[in-house]
Amino acid sequence: MTASTKVGSTYRPEIQGVRTIGALLVACFHIWGGRVSGGVDVFFVISGFLITGSLYKEVQRHQTIDVVAFWWRIARRVVPMGILVLFFTFLAIMVLMPPLEQRDFLPEIAYSALHLENFKLMRNAVDYLSRDNPPSPTQQFWALSVQVQFYAVWPFLLLGVAFAARKVRSAWTAFALALALVFLASLAYSIIQTGRDPSPTYFNTLARVWEFAIGGLVAVAAPHLNIPPKVRYVAGWVGLIAILSCGFLVPASAHYPGYVALWPVLGASLLLISGSSGVRFGADRLLSMKPLVFMGDFSFSFYLWHWPILIFAMLLTGETSLDLAQGLSVIAVALCCAYLSHRWVEEPIQTIGFGKTFSRFQMIGAALVLPVLLAASVTIAVVTHPGGASASIAIEEYRKLPLQPPLETAMGDIPRINLDNCNQAEKRVELISCTYGNKTNPTKTIALVGDSHSAHWFPALEVLARENDWRLVVTTKDGCPPMAYDRMHATCREWTEALVQHLLKLKPDAVFTTSTRPNRGRLRDSSGNAANEGKKEYVPSEFLEHWARFENSGVTFIALRDTPRLIINAPRCLSGAPSPGINCGRPRSEVLDDKDPSTRLNPRPTNVSFIDLNDQFCTRYMCPPVQKNIIMYRDGTHLTATYARHLAPALGERMEKVRPDLFLPVAQRKTSGQRVTDAGQ
Repeated sequence: MTASTKVGSTYRPEIQGVRTIGALLVACFHIWGGRVSGGVDVFFVISGFLITGSLYKEVQRHQTIDVVAFWWRIARRVVPMGILVLFFTFLAIMVLMPPLEQRDFLPEIAYSALHLENFKLMRNAVDYLSRDNPPSPTQQFWALSVQVQFYAVWPFLLLGVAFAARKVRSAWTAFALALALVFLASLAYSIIQTGRDPSPTYFNTLARVWEFAIGGLVAVAAPHLNIPPKVRYVAGWVGLIAILSCGFLVPASAHYPGYVALWPVLGASLLLISGSSGVRFGADRLLSMKPLVFMGDFSFSFYLWHWPILIFAMLLTGETSLDLAQGLSVIAVALCCAYLSHRWVEEPIQTIGFGKTFSRFQMIGAALVLPVLLAASVTIAVVTHPGGASASIAIEEYRKLPLQPPLETAMGDIPRINLDNCNQAEKRVELISCTYGNKTNPTKTIALVGDSHSAHWFPALEVLARENDWRLVVTTKDGCPPMAYDRMHATCREWTEALVQHLLKLKPDAVFTTSTRPNRGRLRDSSGNAANEGKKEYVPSEFLEHWARFENSGVTFIALRDTPRLIINAPRCLSGAPSPGINCGRPRSEVLDDKDPSTRLNPRPTNVSFIDLNDQFCTRYMCPPVQKNIIMYRDGTHLTATYARHLAPALGERMEKVRPDLFLPVAQRKTSGQRVTDAGQ
């Protein structure tokens, strides 16, 4: 992606063509595909091929590597374009994004400038609470961060191999063996970690090193292999077809990188091995066409530009996806920005020498980097300071009383069980159970089970447990509804089976969970026909089957209709919307049916009591994000802990109506002192 290829007679124009195709695949699948294109993997293989080949030749000539000079060449190529794109991204964030989004995205400017964006994304990937956040406009820098981290250590690895190779006759064999070992070790790690937790592994440098290593292995070994022209011809076309087909044929559900990434990686390797086939209709002839070679020169710039342009285009249009014309416009703008920045920034800096102009370049780099980091730091301080820019004037006018929780902290207003690490992570199987309320002499035992939409009711149940001397036993897991079914993560089914045994052993007086799911239009009945057509919600058949398993055990359920999902991140929207109740809410008809789907069940399960609280979320026509002065949602689907506590009386009233046996007489109930009043006190 970043290494220069124009080196005398070794210049291979088809590599520039591969770069062009890789960059266009990345952009197209970002805009329209929703799948992994394999383009970044191709970049990694090419970088490994070019960098390893260059350093290997330097070792052969000088028996050493000038690491500082190597890093200087990389810096000239990477730093100017990276900082230029970050600078304009920073300006766009400040002009176009609401203050709360600025607060979240501005730190990523610093992460990207320091080539640590992949670590930031690895952390976000395992944070279930950040899943509803929109994509960062600097997210594409993860690939550049991985490359720079590779460049930082690769020369030392090759120097170590060179030192060890002095004791063997065939130096290239020693290098090939070392690269093969790195390839196998990193690939094994990638496969294992991808199977365990694919989201953070996608950005993990250690899980990507094998892609660089195989490119390096081709660079070292290919000159010593006598491959017939016909074989190279076939290898070239097979490699090109593999690269082009990856994004179309690899399903979106495939865990990446792992062994799935072998598809584009081996395709790129075959293209590199094929070299110049010397055949009229060889793949290298196609890839050496002037338009492809021309764009290959600024494909790195195009890769950096296309992503923020796409993100801000969707922000300006208010769309979550773009049509063909809009997508082509994004590509056209990105191409123009890439060419102009390559022509007027990248190429002039490439001519700067290493000697006397080194200190001058340091000054230029500092002049570019420091304003971005300084401006981001100052703005972060202003935006995140309570009462600062994020206290939207529109909100102040919309509500005379102060918002609860404060807008600046609403996204972090999570249930206590999350802070206590009592809510199991999405990809983990182990059952975690925590006990709250009266642990020694309870009047009743209530079990709270299910996914995050069950867990966000904990603050309300905790109030009711305190008032009625309940023992409240919490067993929840992100991304795993109360009863697992096929569309859930693989760990969900195993976790659910453990939950069944846990409940049979616990024998609670009631199990609190949710009863419905949003209908996403992909449901089928046992005959393969569309189910619940025209409905916004439904009770999954798997829920019914699971409740039936407890009918003869004495375990009973209180199943609450799921809360409406706004989709849009409520605090972010509230920070910038002129009329929050309208702009940030959703029409009731888009998210809820006229009646609770449980009323359509025939027969109804005998051990389940159904309740509905959605009159606390929606008017007759709208579902707003704010109720009186309380922010209801901490993202697009989950309640703030503050609003959940506020709903404790209403929840208790509905529960007592269907299960009066669980509640103490009114005269014996305790005052919790934890409820939030309309004044936010």
